[in-house]
Amino acid sequence: MGDLTNTLKMLFKLKPGVVIKKHELAEELQVSEKQISRYKKALDEIFCIDTIPGPLGGYKLIDLYFPFKELLTDDELMLLKSYSSSIQYIDNEALSKALDKINYSILRDTNQVSAEIIPYSRVKLSDDIADIQGKLYEAILNKNEIILTYKSNKGMVTKRRVQPFKLFVYKGEFYLIAKCILKNDIRYFKITRIEKLIVTGFKFDSDFDVNTYLNEAKENNLGIFDGKQYELKLRIHPPMANTISERIWVDNQVIEELEDGGIFFCATMKGGPEIISWILSMRSYVEVIEPRSLKEELIEELEKIKSYYNK
Repeated sequence: MGDLTNTLKMLFKLKPGVVIKKHELAEELQVSEKQISRYKKALDEIFCIDTIPGPLGGYKLIDLYFPFKELLTDDELMLLKSYSSSIQYIDNEALSKALDKINYSILRDTNQVSAEIIPYSRVKLSDDIADIQGKLYEAILNKNEIILTYKSNKGMVTKRRVQPFKLFVYKGEFYLIAKCILKNDIRYFKITRIEKLIVTGFKFDSDFDVNTYLNEAKENNLGIFDGKQYELKLRIHPPMANTISERIWVDNQVIEELEDGGIFFCATMKGGPEIISWILSMRSYVEVIEPRSLKEELIEELEKIKSYYNK
């Protein structure tokens, strides 16, 4: 409960849109700066928090609109007000419901989209997508099964009957996590690929702990989706070394600072294609020391890129 309390406190501290240094937040919340980075990582999934470099830098909350009043009951508002007054609560279920409403309210506001990897891009959202989001929001809260017409990444269109659990933002994209009844399995659906949605009258009961599932999926993973696991050892040169060392990418990471300003970065990481993208984003400032298999995958990817430009 303490981490959730401090994460909310940090959100309220950042709400005015001022720049606050990491060490100031750490002192205020009486935790380490590493823990503050973890709180930021959790908040980054929903809110856009910029990291301002330099001696006058720090964290700055970009999203300034919090539509709490329109969505929350008086009791739920009191829960949040009491958090801002540093009071802790036992009523987890009520608080969780309040936070879900906040999350959904931000998801429904199409102007509150931020991309983690490409910070200046925005996802194009049509009126149809906004309508689908609204229907999903209601279906989740009311526990109605839905029927999706869904287009996969490979262009295949299928119909799925699912039990919707949660809407969330991942790298600026909206996703639904749901149970596919046909496959009897938990699946992710990108909202922009839902071509049609029907909310049925069939109710469902489920004891599925969606938040625990998502947290476990993200553990030591650059993404939320299943991927290959690597025992990584990277040598990263300045100035990229500073950028990498300032963030917690996975909890098991170990960083060794070098005399030339570079770092050795060691970690057990899952992610598959996302790890490839992450390493390529560092350009010539990174050397893959281990594993050999990852080196070969990067060489293959770079050869493909080279062939495109040699045409």
